[in-house]
Amino acid sequence: MQRDVTVLGSANADLRVLVDEPPMRGTATVAHDLEMGAGGIGLNQAVAAARMGARTCFIGAIGTDDHGVMLQRCLAESGVEPCVDEVDGAATGAALIALDAGGQITVIELPGANALLDELSDRAVHVLRRTSVLLIQLETALEGSGRAAGIVRASGGTVVLNAAPQTEGADALLGEVDVLVAEASLAASIAGTDASRPEETARALSTRVPAVAVLTEARETVLADASGVRTLPAHIVHGLDMSAVTDTFCGALAAGLATGATLDESAARASAAGALAQQRPGSSASIPTAADVEDFLALERAERTEGSAPPPA
Repeated sequence: MQRDVTVLGSANADLRVLVDEPPMRGTATVAHDLEMGAGGIGLNQAVAAARMGARTCFIGAIGTDDHGVMLQRCLAESGVEPCVDEVDGAATGAALIALDAGGQITVIELPGANALLDELSDRAVHVLRRTSVLLIQLETALEGSGRAAGIVRASGGTVVLNAAPQTEGADALLGEVDVLVAEASLAASIAGTDASRPEETARALSTRVPAVAVLTEARETVLADASGVRTLPAHIVHGLDMSAVTDTFCGALAAGLATGATLDESAARASAAGALAQQRPGSSASIPTAADVEDFLALERAERTEGSAPPPA
């Protein structure tokens, strides 16, 4: 069976607390609420691709514990095919997330079983050879991601790298990547450019990777490829929770590319999906469906039409 999108990456049990201000070193911070849910960059991206309608597989690793059971349940409920190693003696990855009043997050992460994705199982190799678009990040072992990228490209597929949550190791993977996605500060770190000039950053990176999407702090999307550099405007929304915004963008982008949509078309829908995600609390729980995105875009079109209509005589 051919998979539209395969995501190789991390899966975490997210323990979230709500705070007024970001935690500061050496101080005690009082939280207002406590929530637990499924997250991790890789799992979030797989859920996003599946909710956009893509036939999606997730390659990851979990422990044989209750947190792992929760993550497996999330994948099943989201329609994601699991290709997940259950590792005896390893804890499922976990993240402690402090969400402040401005919607920004501070994260402490325990990699757990995610750190063991340096090797690929026979089943994972089988899946990768039947994958149209592979989505990888920099939160798991580079060895596994690099091998996965090589398998997919050799099979005629497309490789998308989300350079997150840091940039260490990105250079080693760029030669196997077709599309690079990164937030502006991380993209500038890879390119050696000024983070306040995302167009310059995207242009520089497009000399090393066929296509680039740089996500600005204002949630604009700067694209660069052989056609040049252009910017997609941000959607005007209330930012409640930024936890899964970039993950949602990446999963939706991969889903669009898998259908044969252009980079611009895929990025436009991905930007809308990300805008919806930031209006909802939670990690994977905040990710919208394709129908949600269609309704959101239809509402925006209606508002633009109403705003441009001449006043009644």
